[in-house]
Amino acid sequence: MNAAGAKLTCLVNPHAPSGVLVDAGTVAGVARELDGVLLVDEAYVDFVDPELRHDLTSLLADHDNLLLLRTLSKGHSLAGVRVGFLLGSTGLVDPILTKTRDSYNVDTLAQVAAEAAFADRAYAERGWRAVRGERRRMTVGLVELGFSVPESQSNFVLAEAPSWVSAKALFMGLRERGIVVRHFDTPRLSNSLRITVGTASENDLLLAAIREIVPGSRCNS
Repeated sequence: MNAAGAKLTCLVNPHAPSGVLVDAGTVAGVARELDGVLLVDEAYVDFVDPELRHDLTSLLADHDNLLLLRTLSKGHSLAGVRVGFLLGSTGLVDPILTKTRDSYNVDTLAQVAAEAAFADRAYAERGWRAVRGERRRMTVGLVELGFSVPESQSNFVLAEAPSWVSAKALFMGLRERGIVVRHFDTPRLSNSLRITVGTASENDLLLAAIREIVPGSRCNS
């Protein structure tokens, strides 16, 4: 990045669409080596397993070129209000507030919704725990069906289809059954599906549908 003269480097962490998490030590190393600003998009950070003790805010004091971008759209289920916030050094944040901010502030209703979400953290945490539990269960179920699934720390998993069936065929078969997942018709991802973690009953329906579609799956033998 330095050789290219990059003034801003963006890192999605946990990553999309894989859900893989880059640890704090690695992020600190990248920030230290960069001449420009490192912006870490933490849209899915609320779903990270607490056992990992992952926290990038502790890096801000020692890295004045680091910005952390967060949103209430995912972990607080407020996608419609479009509220997010930025953490960083005064030297980076102040110019954003005074020079590059849009003409209008976040609207009043969105601010009220955001304040209510922050005030009821217990409600959000119940949702995060539910997602983590179902993420583990869904991952195990997909692996048993022959999928390759990297460890996700997000509210979705990236499942690479087994060699005997294409991800595109799975995508179409699931859609015919009223189940919508994400298929990327691009190199390196063309045989994978990004699957959002649903409720227990939704995930049961997903796994049952895949058993119907995938020929020769271990659970059908």
